Amino acid sequence: MDGGNAVEEHRGALGFDLPSVLAQLDGHRPAECRDAVETIQSHVTEQPDACLPTVPKLRTLFEGPAVDCQADAAYCLAELADHSPVDVAPSVDELAAFVDDRPGHEATPALVRALAAVSSDRPGALADHVEAVETALETDVPDARAAGATVLGRLAAETDADVDVVRDRLATLAADDPDATVRERAEVALERFP
Repeated sequence: MDGGNAVEEHRGALGFDLPSVLAQLDGHRPAECRDAVETIQSHVTEQPDACLPTVPKLRTLFEGPAVDCQADAAYCLAELADHSPVDVAPSVDELAAFVDDRPGHEATPALVRALAAVSSDRPGALADHVEAVETALETDVPDARAAGATVLGRLAAETDADVDVVRDRLATLAADDPDATVRERAEVALERFP
């Protein structure tokens, strides 16, 4: 009985039932996943530490067939990466693969933002994902292109990643992108190339 009270007190302190949310994400039933992601999304800004244990489960939503809450899950991962890049860094392989395979997906811009946040603390985690980040430069979403340029600049300055393959693309963005932020980030990225 005492354990039940402790769990209830823990739930009250969080504002949501973390074990239930994790179980819903485990089940991979669309309605349950959507409910779990909505719960995380409603708490991630105010309680990011409480939501960090959901990162591995959120990552699994990008490993299999598409589910209708991937864009919201990507938003949650981006927010959590902004808060704690080190906790999202183990998810880089799956997130980069999704970006590379589905550049036009509505979840891609938020995933690129998550990758950029991870690169601020762990650029080496992205060293093997230059192609995926280059894919982000081709999206229609300026924020994703800007974040991709930021990642490439960090990779050029802080890792041994082979980023020369994207130098021309960054130069084109710096000169011709219709978005001023993208042009600025591409210029900064190029300045970081050896």
